[in-house]
Amino acid sequence: MILKKVALLSTLIASYNSNAYLISSFKAKEIDYKAPTHILVAGVGEKLGTQFQQSAAGRALKFRENNPGVQIVFITADEKGLEMSDTLSKFQFQVVEKKRSDFDGKELIQSLERFSKIKSLDIYSHSSAQYGIHLDSKANRLEEKTKGIEGLKDNFTTDAYAVLNGCNSGFNLAPNLSKMWKIPVAGSLTSTNFQKLASDGNFYLNEANNLPENVSNLKQNNQSFTEEINCSIGGCLRMKPDNYSYVGFWGEYREGGLPFYKFFCNDVSKESCFGAMKNSLMNTVLKVKLNDASSKEDIKIAVADYLCPISHKSNIHEECLMKLEASLFQDDQSYNPFSRKQIECDFLGCQAKIECDKIPLTGVYKPGTCSLKNLAKEPATTIVREYKAYLEAFGLN
Repeated sequence: MILKKVALLSTLIASYNSNAYLISSFKAKEIDYKAPTHILVAGVGEKLGTQFQQSAAGRALKFRENNPGVQIVFITADEKGLEMSDTLSKFQFQVVEKKRSDFDGKELIQSLERFSKIKSLDIYSHSSAQYGIHLDSKANRLEEKTKGIEGLKDNFTTDAYAVLNGCNSGFNLAPNLSKMWKIPVAGSLTSTNFQKLASDGNFYLNEANNLPENVSNLKQNNQSFTEEINCSIGGCLRMKPDNYSYVGFWGEYREGGLPFYKFFCNDVSKESCFGAMKNSLMNTVLKVKLNDASSKEDIKIAVADYLCPISHKSNIHEECLMKLEASLFQDDQSYNPFSRKQIECDFLGCQAKIECDKIPLTGVYKPGTCSLKNLAKEPATTIVREYKAYLEAFGLN
């Protein structure tokens, strides 16, 4: 009897301590796995709290505004101590399933395979160029070698795209997933952070002392949406690449970067690539709201908002918009607002690689030893090329 009680207690303790993840639906109690679906995914935030979930909630609000009948599903790690079910409820998601298992790449792929018409996939997470996307820990991740990952290509709609909102996701994973899945995939070429809308109409880093004088945070957002949205339900926060080179756990990538999520379109037609870029931008929380009736001026402001960095210490954002516009009428296409060299990237990949030492006898990359090699021989033209691509996507060229 005592042994049975000990065994039962051990089982309960194991269950209590086990990892889990939640599958929820935006403003719905059920999920139709055959319906066209926008899917959001969030890994553990750790010190970042629920900012991944808040950023995803803003994306969901844009999806619903632009397509009121579309299904939106959120798959997120059930991070201990964050009352994730309550958090999702605040962001208008209803939990449909709770999976009591590690939230790793294999589990995520199995969950995604249930959807036959994935219109978009947005992942908000910690990530690394070496080992991909962290889900419920550094050990449990989505990477190129994840079982079943290539087969997911059959589950995407013909106009689908993916955005990997995490650090350094554009060096390897984004271009390679584009090739595997035959869809446009965007990723970052430096570290990423969170920006929040402020009273002067701009988004600034969501950190202390990162607002200009006489500027404050908002409680409502009436710029990004047709109807005013409360910041408490995710209407004012977004993720965006930093304007400085990655320096962190893996090493120092001081030879370059990009201040925006770069799209890659391997084995994807130009029409599909640019169409995905347009759709993704229209469903992004920006300083202006975009729709099919948007003016040329608003479109250019939106594109610059997505591509250009911002600082509370300088006017780099306004300068970036003017320089990108000027690039349409001059031969020099090498404008660079990034704090270091920008990396030369086209829609297939980038002229850069990351090199790391390995721990002896293991083949495992050694943290702190990685560096970026910028392989471009000429000044990069990436941001100007991307600006022109977005304008062409909106029919402004």
